[in-house]
Amino acid sequence: MPEIHRIDLRLGYADCDPAQIIYYGAWFAWMERVQTEWLYLNDLRPDTLEERFGFRIVSRAAQCEYLSPARVFDRIALSLQVEHVGRTSLRWGFRMVRHDDAVLVARAWLVNVTLGPDGEPVPVPEPMRSALLNAMVPHR
Repeated sequence: MPEIHRIDLRLGYADCDPAQIIYYGAWFAWMERVQTEWLYLNDLRPDTLEERFGFRIVSRAAQCEYLSPARVFDRIALSLQVEHVGRTSLRWGFRMVRHDDAVLVARAWLVNVTLGPDGEPVPVPEPMRSALLNAMVPHR
């Protein structure tokens, strides 16, 4: 899948455990940040979806594979992909690559479900569906 958004970051002490290796849960906060920024840049702010379009997104599942240690002060490129758009859910992919040696230090995915005002799953509504499907197409 094509990269649709990326943030470059430098790990700090707050991201790491006492051994100065990234704390396993720290990637999830960074994943949320890159995903939320893409939504924001595409006029799909999660805090206004229900008011504007009648739906909201919630997290259903997440997984992260830790492939190589990332340490305090490592510069990381964290990229976002749209891996799948289903009827009522979508799956995001994430890749964390260390700048200095281009090593893939982690990869992850997150599944969101679209819910209506009653809290029940609804088909992924427009304009989110169009934005996601468009993002999946490699652009030249």
